[in-house]
Amino acid sequence: MTAQRPAVGDRRVLVPDAPAAGGAAAARTEDGVVFVDGALPGETVEVELTQVKKRFARARVTSVVTPSEHRVPDRLAACGAAGVGGVEFASVDLAYSRRLKAEAARQQLERIGGIEWDLRVSSLPREADGGSGMDWRTRVQLAVGPDGQPGLRAGGSHRVVPVSRIPLAVDELNDLGLHRQTLPGLSRLELVASAGGGAIIAVGQPKEAVLGKLREIAAAQPGAWSVLLRTEGKRNRGRPAPPKVLAGTGRAREEVRGQRFGLDADGFWQVHVDAADVLSAKVLEFAGRPQSALDLYCGAGLFSVFLAKAGAKVTGIEGSQAAIQSARANAEGLPAKFEVGRIEKLGMLPPADTVVLDPPRAGAGEDVVNTIGASAAGRVVYVSCDAGTFARDARVLLDCGFELAHLEGWDAFPLTKHTEFTAVFTR
Repeated sequence: MTAQRPAVGDRRVLVPDAPAAGGAAAARTEDGVVFVDGALPGETVEVELTQVKKRFARARVTSVVTPSEHRVPDRLAACGAAGVGGVEFASVDLAYSRRLKAEAARQQLERIGGIEWDLRVSSLPREADGGSGMDWRTRVQLAVGPDGQPGLRAGGSHRVVPVSRIPLAVDELNDLGLHRQTLPGLSRLELVASAGGGAIIAVGQPKEAVLGKLREIAAAQPGAWSVLLRTEGKRNRGRPAPPKVLAGTGRAREEVRGQRFGLDADGFWQVHVDAADVLSAKVLEFAGRPQSALDLYCGAGLFSVFLAKAGAKVTGIEGSQAAIQSARANAEGLPAKFEVGRIEKLGMLPPADTVVLDPPRAGAGEDVVNTIGASAAGRVVYVSCDAGTFARDARVLLDCGFELAHLEGWDAFPLTKHTEFTAVFTR
C-alpha cells in the first residue's frame, strides 16, 4: 500500500533547518523540501500546505510551537497591518534577517552561478545606528478597495487591508494621512517623498471632489508637492500613458552628496532613503578611474553623473524617453551623452573600458551579458536587486572571461525578502 501524496490544505508539524530565497525557511521531509513562509530555521511550527509540486511544496505557518530566539513581536500588528504582504521578516530580529538573506543569496550564487562567495549583507545608514527598519521607503503604493478605503493587499490575495500606519514608509508619506481617507473611484495611490516635497499619483477614475481633497492634502504639506492623475487602461505603445499633472510641477527632486537630480514624479529612483548615496559611491569605487564608461539602464543618470564628475566620458542608455530627458538635464555641462534604446536590442555596445549596469529585477539576460562580453570593456560594475538573476548573469560573464573581483550585499529593502548587490568583474 503506497503512502498518500501530500495535498494542498494538509497540516503538518515541521522543523525548518535553513533559510531559502523569498524569505521562507526550508524543511526537509520524506516527501521532499517544504518551503515555509513565516518560519525561521530551528523553529518547530505547525503549517498548512499551500502548493504541492513533484519535488517540493510550499506552506504557511499556522502556529509557532517552539519559537526561535530571533523571533520578535509582529511589527505589522503594531501598524494595524497584520497579514499584509511584502514584509516577510516582520517578526524577525533585523540583524538576524540580514544573516538569513546572506545565506539564502549564497545558496543561489552557488546553485545557479557556480559561485562560492563568503557574502555579507550590510545595513544602510538609516538602520546602522539602531534604526527600526520600518521607516525607509520613499516610494509606496497603496491599493484602494471598492469602498474607497486605501490600504495594502493581504499576502497572496487581492483583498485590501486598511492600515493605521503605512509599514516601511518614511514619515513624510505617513504624515499625508491618505491611508485614513476615503477616496472612491481610485484603484491605487502612488506616493513619492523626495527632497523638499513629493508627489501623490492617483490611479483610477475619481470624481472632482476626490481630486480636490488630494490637492488640499498636498497643499498642506511642507515643501513642494504635486498631484497627478493616471487613468487606468490608457496606454502609449504598450506602456502606461503619462499621468496628468493636476497640481505642482509633476517632478521629483533628489539630492545625493551635494548633487541635485530631477526626474518625473513617477520615474525610477532608488527606494531606500540612503540607497542612491551608498550605491552611487560603490559604483564610483568599483569603476576605478575609467577614461570611458557605458551606463546601461541609466535611468535619470545617477551613476552617469558621478562617473562624469570623476572625469570619465560617459554614454548612458535607457529605454525611457522621459528618463533620458531627465538624465540630460542632470548631467548638463558634464562629459556625458544619453541615448534612448532597448538594451536587449543593441547588438553592439559603444566603445568603453568600463560598463555599469543596474537592470530591473529580471536581470540583464544572456543576450545582453554576451554583448558585454563581446565588447572591449575590461571592467563591469553590476548593481542588482535579485540574487538569482545576478547569479545567472554572473555565470555568463565568467564564461566570457571575466573574474568576479568583489561582491557585496546591502539591506536596501529592510524586513523584506529583497537584497541589493554591488559587484565588480575584471579581465
